[in-house]
Amino acid sequence: MSAFKPPGQCPACGEWVPRGAVACDDCGACHQSGWKSDAHAYDGLDLPDEDFDYDDFIQREFGQSEGNSPKIGLTKEQFWRLVAAILLAVMILGYFISAR
Repeated sequence: MSAFKPPGQCPACGEWVPRGAVACDDCGACHQSGWKSDAHAYDGLDLPDEDFDYDDFIQREFGQSEGNSPKIGLTKEQFWRLVAAILLAVMILGYFISAR
């Protein structure tokens, strides 16, 4: 079974494997795994387990959960009011400078 070379149907899942492909796009079987059906595309990538608890990760890394994170920044309304105030101040300052 390890003699398979693309193009052709993957011996593990039956999907089409294009010429020059290193692994099956569907199941992840490859020449290193011998095109076995139990091959996994994500082996060795050091990804978190399926039962990964995001809230616990946030608590450990940042000392707070997602729900009680501090509010930083401005709301859209506050942002646009600040922009308008700055533009108005610049226009008034420009008027007085050009009036000299």
